[in-house]
Amino acid sequence: MASPMSALLFLALVSGLLVYRWANHRRRSGGLPYPPGPKGDPIIGNLRQLPDGKKQPLHITYKEWSKKYGDVFSIESFGNRVVVLNSAHATNELLEKRGNIYSDRNPGVIRRLSTNHHFPGMDYDEEFRTYRKVVNAAFNPSAVKDYGIIQEEETYETLEHLLDSPEKWFLHMRRSAGSVILRVTYDHKVRALDDHLVEINEAAIPNNLRAVTPTAFVVNFVPWLQYMPDWFPGTAYRPFVKEVLDGHMRIRDTPWVELKERMAKGAIKPCYASRLLEMKGQITGSDDEEYVIKASAGVMYGAAVDTTLGTMASFILAMLLYPECQKKLQAELDSVVGTNRLPTFADEDHLPYLRYCVLETLRWNPVAPLGLSHAASQDDVYEGMFIPKGSIMVANQWAILHDENMYPDPMKFWPERWDGRFPQARDARLYAFGFNRRMCPGRHLAYRSVLIMAANIVSSFTLVPDEKSPLPANVSLGTGQTFKCNFVVRSPERAALIRSTAASLDASD
Repeated sequence: MASPMSALLFLALVSGLLVYRWANHRRRSGGLPYPPGPKGDPIIGNLRQLPDGKKQPLHITYKEWSKKYGDVFSIESFGNRVVVLNSAHATNELLEKRGNIYSDRNPGVIRRLSTNHHFPGMDYDEEFRTYRKVVNAAFNPSAVKDYGIIQEEETYETLEHLLDSPEKWFLHMRRSAGSVILRVTYDHKVRALDDHLVEINEAAIPNNLRAVTPTAFVVNFVPWLQYMPDWFPGTAYRPFVKEVLDGHMRIRDTPWVELKERMAKGAIKPCYASRLLEMKGQITGSDDEEYVIKASAGVMYGAAVDTTLGTMASFILAMLLYPECQKKLQAELDSVVGTNRLPTFADEDHLPYLRYCVLETLRWNPVAPLGLSHAASQDDVYEGMFIPKGSIMVANQWAILHDENMYPDPMKFWPERWDGRFPQARDARLYAFGFNRRMCPGRHLAYRSVLIMAANIVSSFTLVPDEKSPLPANVSLGTGQTFKCNFVVRSPERAALIRSTAASLDASD
């Protein structure tokens, strides 16, 4: 049993810590309050209230909390603060207009230990800017148009696979999305559903997402746990960190070794990695530019595939839940493309309803509803609230894209909302792909991949729900969720067109 003196010492320590935190806040903030939030406990703050996303998705919890605490609220534990932004206004004011101080990644222990040159998780420093320069050179809006032929070819091949085994539609979409980015990056054609490079990348993606989720590990809020022995509570994260780092190494090294071997034999077509290698340091002028190319190439898959695959799954679900939209899109495609050929990017400007459907898919069910968190690199004040340096900034992209002031009837999949009738509706791509200097580098490629795939699937097939399997209200790749449906080819002539197109691709391969 503790002695009275021990109890008094503990009480004095706690009291001293509270006084210190109060005085420090007073000095730095000028007396301004932190963003409001749930009332926490002394010392540990909101540790017992941190949502883990098991009962309901975090973006839904944060949206509910915003109704009580406001569009900008915060939670805190052991002095570590998470600020959640639930409105377009707040994200524009902070992450966009003040992007120079809100472009760091969250300072959590897990993120820091597991980044290891992983481009999306880097701090906003000179190394990050070097990587971004290299990546943007290959994936800016103009550059991605050069990859259109690859996207068309992979789409046409997928159509034939859907004729043969429609029950594997999700795997066929994954193969296609993976093959596009791997051909662009390494000139690696994905021919099988179990392609080794696809499997390496797919295994790493869930871990990478978890590693940058600020509330996923207690050690992010109690940093001193990282110095405790393995048997101590709260240190079970260590095998996870090792698994993340091992995944990064496999993603970087495996395709790179194959690329260099093929380049030495002269058996490779020009691609992202080979072109940059042949420029011999002209992009960054850095002595270790080869490593920069290697590491940046290694993150391309996750940057493009996850976004593409998730958005395509959401598009297919929308066509099943809203068959009237599918019929309207088929009518537009039939009118513009006809029945004697398959859609191409040359048709894009003549297919406004297709564009509305893709934009609405991005808005209705964003792939990353909370995106990747940012961090404040210095103290800041926003609308009378003090945001301390190091605060983790979470943009609730789902809440923004379901704001009824910008998007009336937000839970409904309604492509017509993009035809100009709602001038307050901002382009969904402004929020679905992240913000400012941390926007997804593969967003332009992903958007075009979804556009051409959506056009060809709806032109060739009628999507019909599976009678024995109820459809979900939405789809979440983070949980590995998918669903069953039927791809009914629209006519024997279309089936023959798909076969002949795929045969011509095989002949030229």
